[in-house]
Amino acid sequence: SSHAPKKVYNIILKNIESVQSTHYDWLTNEQNRCVEQKSEQSISSINNKYCVKDFSSQDGRLKGYSGLFTQEFVNNELMKRKDVDVVEEDQIMSIKYVAPRDIQNKPREGLDRIDQAKFPLDGKYTYPNSSGQGVNIFIVDTGIRKTHKEFGGRAKSGSVFCGGCESDDDENGHGTNCASIAAGKTFGVAKKATLIAVRVLDANGSGKASEIINGLSFILDQHNHATNKNSVVSMSLGGPKSKALNKVVKALTDAGVHVVVAAGNEAIDACLESPSSELSAITVGATEDKNDHITEFSNFGKCVDIYAPGRNVKGAGIKNDHDTSEESGTSQATPHVAGTLALIIAQSGNKSPAQMAVALDNLSIKGTIVFDDPKAKATSKNSFLRVPAP
Repeated sequence: SSHAPKKVYNIILKNIESVQSTHYDWLTNEQNRCVEQKSEQSISSINNKYCVKDFSSQDGRLKGYSGLFTQEFVNNELMKRKDVDVVEEDQIMSIKYVAPRDIQNKPREGLDRIDQAKFPLDGKYTYPNSSGQGVNIFIVDTGIRKTHKEFGGRAKSGSVFCGGCESDDDENGHGTNCASIAAGKTFGVAKKATLIAVRVLDANGSGKASEIINGLSFILDQHNHATNKNSVVSMSLGGPKSKALNKVVKALTDAGVHVVVAAGNEAIDACLESPSSELSAITVGATEDKNDHITEFSNFGKCVDIYAPGRNVKGAGIKNDHDTSEESGTSQATPHVAGTLALIIAQSGNKSPAQMAVALDNLSIKGTIVFDDPKAKATSKNSFLRVPAP
């Protein structure tokens, strides 16, 4: 029935020989659907509802598309096909910051914290001289204000995937704040790393899983084509558990891309959300600025790999090229870890994502985090971020 309501679904195909051509032939010839290949998509085509949109990566690791279908078609056709791995209704994902409690002008305490074993802070941030040079950090977010003085020309354009977004300029502020925590000149962990804006979230800080998947597929292609394989993804976003999104993150880590994601701010088990539940990603929880207590908003549990500062974190703002902003969230903890991976890679070379997770954990401080919730304490790893010594 042509009048039944339709919704957007994300479909991941099984990794079998010539699966795309067979499946897309079926869609075009038997179902009269047009298939828009990734190369044909533009910002204006994001809103074309009649075509299914391919988000497969060129290396064949990731095969799939998003499209508008009725529930009946999903149940009677897609779910029954042997070449389909995941069929999932598209979901809204959003930035992981919490409304500020109070804003005070003070030095950037998070940086001061992550180069030493414990409080009190010594007023210094000591880090390797290579400072993340030669590492690309992809900021999968609301865009970046690339002209900001914090970036000194090291912030580059990637691509834009959110509906209604005209460019990769940051209309929200979240992406710029996160980018500066990872690699800003003053506020950043890795002061010489390159930042690449991959805009998947709109001015309100929200986007669809399909748009984020498309952005990640773009990064996978960029990584595969580049001679420089030092690729880190910093993704300070999340939403409901999504098998599709998790599988896409896994495709990136399988290809050697390091993916760092926010644990989430719902004060629940991070295994209940995505992409925080994807085990191959490095999932980051948040601690306070004045002590090593977990923040009251941070998610926890066995899916969280490491904790980093996430309260009142100062960074670059978007009003002008000298503007500052202060935000709290596992969103802010995440780029501390992405920047640390850049420091490790620049100092001692790249490793597989699995080996990198071990190296990060070996550097981390054990046993300093205070969990107030007994359930959080019982299920969580007690590892706090530490940057490599010079």
